[in-house]
Amino acid sequence: MQFYKIEAEITNLSNKQLSKFTSVNYDRSSDARLLQTKLNIMCDTLYNDCIVFIASVKSKELLMGAVVHSTATLEDILPRYLIAIDFEVKNLRIDEITLKTLNEILELSSQNDFIKGSHYFYERLELEDLRQNSEKYSESMFTVYAFLEELVEKASSLLCRASLKPELHRIFQPTLRPAAGHPVHYIIQTDDNDIGDEIVRILLSGLYANGRLKSRRYIKGRMQKTRGFFGSNEDICKTLYKTCEGGAVVVNMLVNLADEDDILTGDAEKVEMAGRLALAHRNKTLSIFIVPRAAERLKFVLREHLGNMTLVEITEDDVSAEEAKAFLKQCARENNVRVDKALYRDVADLKKTYSVSELKKSFNDWYDNQLKTRCYKQYAQFESVGRIVSKKKMLFGDAARELDKMIGLTEAKAVINDAVDYFKAQKLFTENGIDSNRPAMHMIFTGSPGTAKTSAARLFARIMKDNGLLSVGKLVEVGRADLVGKYVGWTAPTVISKFKEAMGSVLFIDEAYSLVDDRDGLYGDEAISTIVQEMENRREDVVVIFAGYTDKMESFLQKNPGLRSRIAFHVPFADYNTEELYEILCLLAKKEKMLIGEGVREKIVPILENAMHEADFGNGRFMRNLYESARMKQSGRLVSLDSDKITKKILTTLIADDFEALPVHNKRIDKIGFIA
Repeated sequence: MQFYKIEAEITNLSNKQLSKFTSVNYDRSSDARLLQTKLNIMCDTLYNDCIVFIASVKSKELLMGAVVHSTATLEDILPRYLIAIDFEVKNLRIDEITLKTLNEILELSSQNDFIKGSHYFYERLELEDLRQNSEKYSESMFTVYAFLEELVEKASSLLCRASLKPELHRIFQPTLRPAAGHPVHYIIQTDDNDIGDEIVRILLSGLYANGRLKSRRYIKGRMQKTRGFFGSNEDICKTLYKTCEGGAVVVNMLVNLADEDDILTGDAEKVEMAGRLALAHRNKTLSIFIVPRAAERLKFVLREHLGNMTLVEITEDDVSAEEAKAFLKQCARENNVRVDKALYRDVADLKKTYSVSELKKSFNDWYDNQLKTRCYKQYAQFESVGRIVSKKKMLFGDAARELDKMIGLTEAKAVINDAVDYFKAQKLFTENGIDSNRPAMHMIFTGSPGTAKTSAARLFARIMKDNGLLSVGKLVEVGRADLVGKYVGWTAPTVISKFKEAMGSVLFIDEAYSLVDDRDGLYGDEAISTIVQEMENRREDVVVIFAGYTDKMESFLQKNPGLRSRIAFHVPFADYNTEELYEILCLLAKKEKMLIGEGVREKIVPILENAMHEADFGNGRFMRNLYESARMKQSGRLVSLDSDKITKKILTTLIADDFEALPVHNKRIDKIGFIA
């Protein structure tokens, strides 16, 4: 569906004849009333192909609008329309426009009584929802570059040569048998929205120039947690896809899905919906997805719902330090700012590679400072907003937000936040030339099973990476079997290898007391001794987290005073209360698109209160077992029903009778994190 503004000069009528078509003359002009009736009838009869309407007639200047379906051709319809209303014209100008501009022309036409009303058009076109929800999406028109060389040059300037240039060459290859539909769609991987938008415009320009798109208009939608295109009603999104037939829909996915063993907060459902819509409209509407470079989980979930669609991946190049410096220098020249050494501060490591997103951010930071200190020195004493915010809040990143959303764990969150703030403050001292030995960052997580210690540790590792305190930020999980060798001389090398694996990351030692508890102490003592030595040797590159039961961990530390002195923070993980456990149940159900029926809360609260007093109560682990048991009970209930009585609601609802008390002595060892 395309929208057009049409302008022309009327040649066959005098100004006096045309004056009767203005709104003030309708009451006394039979010719005008006849034209109005004819125009409204034509809107109905032309609907199957396209709608053309007059918006205004001023002197001899004619303004019209048109809505064209993908199967229609305006060049065929417009002459017939002008003949029907007895207008001859010259200097005809036709421009494709956005829906927003079309609405402005419709309103003008309605004010001049050339149409029944703009609402009438929207109802006939089934676009009324879009007018009422225009804030949920944005429209753009791209510029067409007809030559391959122009687009290749633009791709090179964006440092997207390895993947974008080959695709441009494929787009410009002659097509032996053109057919309706899109052979491929696109996924653009970038961490910079402006770069993503520029890649989109390059692709669309090439596709339009080669006849693979009919429309220069495309819709951009953002996927966000509380608002945006794919946070809205699915029916509205379907309508948006419909209006973009012949054009493109661009989905900017601003979410980054959590790990597979975390419970998601609805983001996955939005990604699934994006995949379903793209699949349903794949032949008539081009889909382009913009995703963060490291969002592997998001890309996996998206691909799961794209059926047999083919995606071409467009990614930023990773360039050498020398190429990065050349790029930054070119950016400075384009902005007419003299280069200094500070421009290259972030590309000093010759062994690293750099993406254009990183370089753009680096340049913008430098350029902002240049404007303030060189170009407009009167503002040099003012501090940037970013510096002010960083002083107020040291902790940032997606992982920090995920930690904050985890159910319960109030005290644990507070200690982790304080720890990261402390470590980052020490880093600031060092960066500003203040002598400060880097503190030991090792920690102890204590709490019962199922209180999300492992999930919190995984997020802590990412938080440390986000805040520049660790270079890698992964979690390396080990237990006694991974550290203690079977034979004399094996243990120390085994421990050292695990520390090497955890370089730049977090080494998570679960049930650390098992190294020496109720066992022959020879190999366990060797493991502890080596761990203490490596903790000191690698204090700047590895964070060690010891985890386990509160009482056992305290006994463990008492046996190892050297170990205690190297641990900076003790992080307590409290048991969940009944309300928090019920929230966990609801999230487990939501993840599988199940509903919790009436009376379930009342049924399970007594079950939880009894189970919580047992010594081996599993907290979140217990809730997963309770939920899975209820699903089993529901299965037995469903198969006993008559098939004609089964509805979707019955299939997706767990009722109170599905929940029964469980023995709490569960020995499962999987780690579960619960995110609100």
